[in-house]
Amino acid sequence: MTDPTTAALSPLLAATGPGQSDLLIHFCGRRPTSTFTPTVPTDIKAMTPQQRLDAILRTQTLRAFVPFRASVPAVCLSESPGPHLFHMLTERGMSPWGIFLRRSGVIAAGGGAIAYIPEAVHQQWPAEIQVWGNPIRTDGRSVMDFSWEREWRIPSPGGSVFLPPGTVAAVLVGDPNWAPTPVATTWVNGQTGERLPGPAIPEAVPLPHYPVAWTQAPHFYWNGSTLQHIP
Repeated sequence: MTDPTTAALSPLLAATGPGQSDLLIHFCGRRPTSTFTPTVPTDIKAMTPQQRLDAILRTQTLRAFVPFRASVPAVCLSESPGPHLFHMLTERGMSPWGIFLRRSGVIAAGGGAIAYIPEAVHQQWPAEIQVWGNPIRTDGRSVMDFSWEREWRIPSPGGSVFLPPGTVAAVLVGDPNWAPTPVATTWVNGQTGERLPGPAIPEAVPLPHYPVAWTQAPHFYWNGSTLQHIP
């Protein structure tokens, strides 16, 4: 048996404090006033947050793009414990569609928290590691301070991060009746449950099969003021 690599092992982490979270959220939408980085394709920009979430769950993949003031593609997440998550959804206007990943899994995948440092310091970093920082402007010009995002990143030169089964810790939706596109559909007898070859008989009803990342994770609905668990 081949020994697992160090990168594949979940790290042993200290317990989180009240300002930290064991879950990191990848939002599928941006604030209304935000702009996309130039490397995001037109088809991704045109999608709604629901469509992006659907694609993530169906493909079990997070696409990575080059953040502003960086040169390496990365998947971006936010460390937002309860009160800060509410702040992100209400005062910051983040769209309530996304997935939660475990902090230990993100670190095992090569990710980590980024630094918010003075712009002059960030400019001295080599280009290949600038992805680990989001500079704060200190020269008195327009505000450039995104530390409220509490951002984590998973650098991905290949442009994507695969999510093995069990990786998605929870799913956030803005509609309690929403569900992703089924990956397959079988037909059963609506009275007996017996599997049927197709919809040809009157008793046939469709039985959708949803992505594993959806069926194995709890779902939370943001109703505009609170998070509700969807049974």
